[in-house]
Amino acid sequence: MIMIESMPLRWMLVLVFAGAGGWFLFRGLRPGSDGPPLGVTDRISHVAHALMAAAMVIMMWPMG
Repeated sequence: MIMIESMPLRWMLVLVFAGAGGWFLFRGLRPGSDGPPLGVTDRISHVAHALMAAAMVIMMWPMG
């Protein structure tokens, strides 16, 4: 069973989640150059959000 059958909608959501995941990954891994430095918990939170966004991209596509 495919939850989202519309290919344009599926691709749009893939781009949205990939963009958000990229932003969170960037925020979690970059050195703090502007603004207050990020703490360890902030970095872990950003990387966890990037992993969740990757999981959402994977869930867009049926397996098998």
